[in-house]
Amino acid sequence: MNRTTASALLGAGAALLFAHPASAAESAPIYKVTQEGMTAAESAKLAEAYGIPDALHENGAFGYVGDAFANVPLRPVGSGKDESGRPTVSQALDQRALAQLRPIGAGEALERSSKLTELIGLTDLELNPKVSHAKLTLSDRAGKVTSEHGLDTTVSHTFSLAGLPVTGQGAKLRITFGPDGRVTQLSSAIRKLEKADEAPVIPADEARKQCEQLYGPGVRQGEPTLGYLLPALGAVEAIYPSYTCNPRSDEGEQAHRQIPAVEGIAPKAKIHVERSGEKILATADAEAGDGSVLTWSSSSTALTENEGAQIAYERRPRGKTTDSETVTLEITDRNGLSATASVTLDGDGEASAETTPGGGGFGKLAVGPTDVGIEQTVDEWQCAQDSANGFKSVMAAHGVGTAFDWRGHAAFEKDFKEQALGGWDHNYVDNVDAQWYTGHGWSGGFTFKSSVDDTALTPNEARWGTRDLEWMQLESCQVLRDTNGFHDYFGRWGGAVDGLHILNGFHTNAYCVGGGTGGTFASYLFPKQILWWTIPALTVRNAWAQMAIDKEPSGVVYRSMGNIGSGGVTNIGDYFWGQGPTGPDIPAAGRIGRWSITGTV
Repeated sequence: MNRTTASALLGAGAALLFAHPASAAESAPIYKVTQEGMTAAESAKLAEAYGIPDALHENGAFGYVGDAFANVPLRPVGSGKDESGRPTVSQALDQRALAQLRPIGAGEALERSSKLTELIGLTDLELNPKVSHAKLTLSDRAGKVTSEHGLDTTVSHTFSLAGLPVTGQGAKLRITFGPDGRVTQLSSAIRKLEKADEAPVIPADEARKQCEQLYGPGVRQGEPTLGYLLPALGAVEAIYPSYTCNPRSDEGEQAHRQIPAVEGIAPKAKIHVERSGEKILATADAEAGDGSVLTWSSSSTALTENEGAQIAYERRPRGKTTDSETVTLEITDRNGLSATASVTLDGDGEASAETTPGGGGFGKLAVGPTDVGIEQTVDEWQCAQDSANGFKSVMAAHGVGTAFDWRGHAAFEKDFKEQALGGWDHNYVDNVDAQWYTGHGWSGGFTFKSSVDDTALTPNEARWGTRDLEWMQLESCQVLRDTNGFHDYFGRWGGAVDGLHILNGFHTNAYCVGGGTGGTFASYLFPKQILWWTIPALTVRNAWAQMAIDKEPSGVVYRSMGNIGSGGVTNIGDYFWGQGPTGPDIPAAGRIGRWSITGTV
């Protein structure tokens, strides 16, 4: 079953990838799916044409990434141990090899990629290829840029149908060439479509009203965008037009969620919730076809087994931040169409609610010497719950425990805040090896629902890596944005990177994708079997890049950054513990510069 729903932006007021206004047309085509992804024969032909392994997935997607993807020349210069006694390998930038890197030009890349469309056999989808380069940026100790180096050349494609913009995990076509012209990465997740019918679309004003029902008070709605959302490959039968909501808010960032543009096609359900003390029982009466998925979330409690027509659990709130409990159901049919319903109870009692069309998107345990932490602040979005659950599940499958898992009102700014400023980072985010955060953000930080200590963490309040933390992942809009063209994120976050190996984030908006991204990121940290080929464990920064490539829409820009120590030592080549060489901590006091790697999906 295709569990992927629409995608939701983790940034407010930002333009969508396709910033077209709602169409004035009274109707739009409906497409039937004639083939989900590639056949085995098509996949084999594609692999042979580009001289790469046959990386066909079970759902028909093709996903190859090689060791040379976005390669940065490094040379080993020493070894040691980290604060837990684990071995480290110091790797320095190979400046001579770096200076000799010459990525192929745009014209050559476009010519080499032109056979993609012939091999894949696109039908009604209209292509718009764009060329970009993964770039390594180096700065001095103060954060002033000293050099930039192109690492490879990528051709990625955006799509349209019937003149309307297309986005989603089922609209992916991207190929990357190394400086020697060889393919280092190739992703294809395309379904073959055929126009089946024409359907009336609801007016933009009506779409705006439906968008308003998906958001809380104080969120204004701009003109919705008419287009097509293509969910991940699976068992999809038809593709319908949809509107993307364009919210505006003065308080935090808001999701760009989707609603069906055709009346009456969304799945429907009525939920009933009962509360007795801390015990919750929720049931759903759903009108949905075969293959539909019903998924629950709680405002106080991490629900890992959260699918089905009924759920019962005991609330596990953190402290006394709130006695209120909100239970949310998201129902998604096999075509990726969603509907949501929420019930809030402040105490004992019961209540019911019917679904509104649209949705998607988009204490401490004793554990082993290697562990991770999770905090997410958008518990009402199932995509965010899926990110947390996926990250937790994959890490557990590889023997890595989760030290804490705080969601919604239980996620505190104080957990990320420097201890010297009254924060609890030494007990939480700086007391684990890797941290996952999903929530709203902007270039000046990221946000929280609770006010412990307050509702936003700004860079000057963080100093990560002084105790344990190696890798921080921020699934949040624009946190690593270059706001002035001079890589000012170096200066903003420089104080926070104090022994931290890598800070992963986004320059652009980030989409909270149905099905989540956390599991995908974690899976790339370890060897990964796909049908006939095993993808070796990727470095941490390439796991972040490949997650974005797999999940985020075309045009999203991901970024990783860290420190440069004496002798040019960096953590660019870090693998997760036990999967390859991991570098030493580089404290702010000992750094001679900073690095970042930026790529475009």
